[in-house]
Amino acid sequence: MISLSPDELIPGISFIFRSRKNCKNCKCLREGHEIVAEHGARSRLGLTSNHDGLDARSLGYTFVPAGLTTARQVDQYFSSLPTHEVPKLGSKGESARLQRIVKQLPKQDLALTACKFVEESVKSSYQDFVSARNEIALDIGLAKPAPPNSSCDGCKRSIPNQQVSVVAPRMGKLIWHPGCFRCTTCQDLLVDLAYCVHDDKIYCERHYAELLKPRCEGCDEVSHDFETRPIRRSKNEKF
Repeated sequence: MISLSPDELIPGISFIFRSRKNCKNCKCLREGHEIVAEHGARSRLGLTSNHDGLDARSLGYTFVPAGLTTARQVDQYFSSLPTHEVPKLGSKGESARLQRIVKQLPKQDLALTACKFVEESVKSSYQDFVSARNEIALDIGLAKPAPPNSSCDGCKRSIPNQQVSVVAPRMGKLIWHPGCFRCTTCQDLLVDLAYCVHDDKIYCERHYAELLKPRCEGCDEVSHDFETRPIRRSKNEKF
């Protein structure tokens, strides 16, 4: 477990360190933002473990993508990322991953119990939104060797045969370089390969939600007082 310095905190969320460490935006305690998210995106999303047996910490990392079966594949995967984005234990990359978990997967988007300002009259709308998102848009990507003649959907460049790459089940046969699997809106690396699909593009959950609902700049909750824009399946997804 590591702690983040003031310079490493999430952009847009500033904290008072000398007194009660309250968030300047919503006034709640710093701990409420869960700056240390040690169980990863899958646990945060309430998904069951889907691991191939590799232990990330024994390999020196805080996260290893599902789909990799050897330490060599893990090293190949992370060697394709910028150094500051590799989640090595005790590194800036570990801090960056923790920031992304909190930023890209806001708790108030995932569970009604994490919300403070959802009125009773719109709680059913909130639950409908979450259910539809989970059924149609939200998923976790996998790492796997690229098949022959592959090209990255992000940068459009070719991917060598058998090079470790990323696939997103909701996007069919599309494939990405690990460093190209990023949110369409913020261009941030999708943390732990967690993504949402909208109009055949990939997003972090935060920006996916904001495509469909307005978000309050103060409390950071999306408003369910407004009609949701249509949620559609990706045309690439196989049924």
